[in-house]
Amino acid sequence: MTPSVLAWLDYSQADQRRAREIVAMFSQRESRDELGLGGVRDALSDTLFPGTSVVLTRARYFLFVPWLFREGARRGHAGPRLASWVEGRERELIGALRAGGDQEGLIGRVVGSGVQLLPSSIYWNSLRRFGILRHDGTMSQVAGLRQIARPAEDETEFLERSDAVWTPSIPPAPDGFFDLKQCDFALTRDEATWLAERIVDAAPDTLLQFLVLRGSRPSGDSRYAWDDSEARAVTGPIAEALGEARRFALAMHGASLLYNLLLAERGEALGLDEHAGLRDDFTKRLDEWCRETAGSDLGDWHLDRLWALAAEQGRPVSLRTRSFVSDWLELIRRGWTGSALASSREARDLVCRRELYQKGSQARLRNDRLMLQWGGASGTGRLNFRWPFIRRLLEDIADGREDGHAGA
Repeated sequence: MTPSVLAWLDYSQADQRRAREIVAMFSQRESRDELGLGGVRDALSDTLFPGTSVVLTRARYFLFVPWLFREGARRGHAGPRLASWVEGRERELIGALRAGGDQEGLIGRVVGSGVQLLPSSIYWNSLRRFGILRHDGTMSQVAGLRQIARPAEDETEFLERSDAVWTPSIPPAPDGFFDLKQCDFALTRDEATWLAERIVDAAPDTLLQFLVLRGSRPSGDSRYAWDDSEARAVTGPIAEALGEARRFALAMHGASLLYNLLLAERGEALGLDEHAGLRDDFTKRLDEWCRETAGSDLGDWHLDRLWALAAEQGRPVSLRTRSFVSDWLELIRRGWTGSALASSREARDLVCRRELYQKGSQARLRNDRLMLQWGGASGTGRLNFRWPFIRRLLEDIADGREDGHAGA
């Protein structure tokens, strides 16, 4: 059988970004969109943390990419030659960062210079969203443009009259950086301050702006934004949006657990010994979830604001998805135990129908071939709306602001 591949054709940057996120999410059990709720998840993520994605790793890549483009242009490269030069330096950067010792979030950490997705590709949309990249084009298009501004007639008019594709305010690269022998992810104080200002300007009235303005260092053990003490200090519409995300994550976690319980039953029926006992495990997790929902505010939750938030992000939710979420919410308001919910024909049928509608012939509960490939858990984690990636970004900025690392 021919292996599956993902080819990068000449699609828009938005299409490419979405494809990269899909690839990343398939490697994370908690993020797999088994029940077709990804549109709501992404709308809430964009509401709270615009300009971000699950494929971002470390904050200093926001500087590495423009540094390389501008340096390549300074050396006389343009068009395809510039794109090729930047690609080569990005691959060398992997070794330089390894030599620097901090490999957390290193793109290419496992496969090295042979990595397929390079930082420029991964960060491109965010660079544009935060105003660091000032041109709405693909990398090949941008490589053909002037990377460095023409001298202004009046120094005070530099920023306004600049024709560069990168914002002229980018802090300069450290001495020796372009030797690419050794560097690290530690932002200098100037770099951290500059990046924070870009985010604050580009993400008004969002949780991301709120946290960056406060200079927040997230709680190291916070799994979700609503668990973080700094994020819980937010008020007004931002707090309202965070509450919608928290309730949606809690409510739909149960549907994901029941879906996996049904898969476990299906696996046992097919004689898959490796799945023996999983039904009991998921029943216990459903019991814990039911106790949590019983003490929550889901009983008073009205969905109108959730649908409005999604629409505001250009992701209106279909009537079928609204019906599924609403029907599931009504079910869980009855105060089930995990065992009772697992045995409920109404609940089981609701989840089965949802998977069948979403996947058709590819639904695991109907397709024995795909069921044989099931690993024992799929989409079982609670939605986190990119919080682990946001937490790392905030930590990098806070480190730079507080410590003022020299950065090499």
